[in-house]
Amino acid sequence: MFETEKEIIMRISMLLPIYNEEEFLPYSLATTIDYVDEVIIIDGGPFGPSDDKTKAIIDGFDTIYPGKIQYYSGTFRLENGGWDESASRNLGLSKVTGDFLMPNCADMIYTHEGMSRMIDAIEKFPDKEIIYCLFTEFWKDERYIRLYRGHAMEAWFPMMAISDIPIVSMDAVDKYARGPSLDLKRAYYTGTEDNKAFLFVPNVYRYHYGWISGFDKQVEKHIRNMTMGAWAENVEMDIRDKGDMEIAKWAINHVINYKDNTCYFDYCGDIPIRPRFSYLDRYDKTIAKYEVLYGKDFWRNA
Repeated sequence: MFETEKEIIMRISMLLPIYNEEEFLPYSLATTIDYVDEVIIIDGGPFGPSDDKTKAIIDGFDTIYPGKIQYYSGTFRLENGGWDESASRNLGLSKVTGDFLMPNCADMIYTHEGMSRMIDAIEKFPDKEIIYCLFTEFWKDERYIRLYRGHAMEAWFPMMAISDIPIVSMDAVDKYARGPSLDLKRAYYTGTEDNKAFLFVPNVYRYHYGWISGFDKQVEKHIRNMTMGAWAENVEMDIRDKGDMEIAKWAINHVINYKDNTCYFDYCGDIPIRPRFSYLDRYDKTIAKYEVLYGKDFWRNA
């Protein structure tokens, strides 16, 4: 932070842990990089840095915005073989130099208008610690959104469950829960005085595309989560003990059954990027890949 004769300028650092994010990373960077002072990218999963086009995408942005991107790569692996996301994010936190932190994901997309509103809000209220906005999570494709309660009226009740925290003051760093999700919300549920730390910015949405990335990405994600023990114990132990083929079989059928989830709703709002995405993209190619490993139709009759 530094002062001019007219105003205080707040520096914003975006933290972006990634691993094989070629699908949405171009959109995520394109809608945020103009509004932050530095982008700290931590590239790596349990088997090392990304092995798709992720690095080439970053290099392209680095050419356009020289000096703005700090790129670090490595292997972030838990003892059980899973992705140590906490280590990845904490490495990024150690590199932050800004006054405000924007913890982001490659499958989170903003609009230019939304980012501009948030920056304006920070400049107007530099004493606030938590800057938050509304959250839209696409489900299956951009025609639907996912909410986490079964009845529409409950799901839409205006509470923090449908909002998200895209920017936080570094003055609040001691209140971070330093796990994979950088959980900031619970730390502020201790009393009414803490409400003064929050600033809600209306008409700003953070769009989550994670559940509508292609079939291959969905299956890989669920295989990884099951392998590393990220699912409920009564589900994972039975399947994990049966080996890789059963885990792959479960993951494929779990994604196919997205259509049976009842907690999603028709969506008629804005769509920040124009290409049409669906969780069934690359379905045939993904099935063929796993059938080469485990046999034709191995995944049926789960």
